Amino acid sequence: MSLRSVRVLLLTFGAVGLGLAGCTSGGGRATATPAPSRTVTLTGTVAASATGAVARPSSTPTVAPISTSTPVATATPGPATAVYRGDPSRRMVALTFDAGADAGYTQQILETLRAEHVRASFSVTGKWAEENRDLLLAIAADGHLLINHSYDHASFTGASTGTAALTAEERALELSRTETTVYHLTGRTTRPYFRPPYGDIDDSVLRDVGADGYGTVVMWTVDTLGWNGATADAIVQRCLSMAEPGAIYVMHVGSESQDAAALARVIEGLRAAGYGFGTIEEVVGR
Repeated sequence: MSLRSVRVLLLTFGAVGLGLAGCTSGGGRATATPAPSRTVTLTGTVAASATGAVARPSSTPTVAPISTSTPVATATPGPATAVYRGDPSRRMVALTFDAGADAGYTQQILETLRAEHVRASFSVTGKWAEENRDLLLAIAADGHLLINHSYDHASFTGASTGTAALTAEERALELSRTETTVYHLTGRTTRPYFRPPYGDIDDSVLRDVGADGYGTVVMWTVDTLGWNGATADAIVQRCLSMAEPGAIYVMHVGSESQDAAALARVIEGLRAAGYGFGTIEEVVGR
């Protein structure tokens, strides 16, 4: 017998042996004979079949093919945009109410908005939301927009309070505590809207809140000054005289403000001037 015949015979015998070994379980005796011509493939070693065909050893292990599709990019959010006015091409305004002190006249404000069929926006602190859960649920149930107003109304820059600016981590905590509370109670998110306490913002605030998913910092066009002791009559006159398409009004729900007492007349006067009302999302278009 020639040397070539011996090599073929040995390889054939090895292939059959491999097939028999594949039929054992847990080290037990083989119980089945491999089917004829069934190929047993070993990655990175000799591939043989029961017919005696022999393949060259693989030089490298087999690996999964590399995908050539474009990966989905995970973009880092950019800085937020501070918005002072909505769309000037539409005769529509946004009424916004800050809730960070006491419950005040929140219930009266909700009743007026409901009677006038007006949807507004409420910027709430996390602490206020925790202490006034029923009012928060009523705001959400009436379809008003919820805006993150920090957790405890700390100035993010310290400009209005004479304190040190909050760090990026402290700012993120202020936002997340409020978001968690609002979402847990109402099932609704405050993103992407943030109203800074005292209106204190700078480039670092825009960068940090944007990174946390708050792409729109809601400022205002008209401050009623109700928080500063303005009377109901003065509030009405100020709101109507400063009206313009896309105007964002900032009012307060607290007991020290007369915004609630002026609200019905403000709505009536703006309607008479041809203005409609919408949430920040509807008026700003973001």
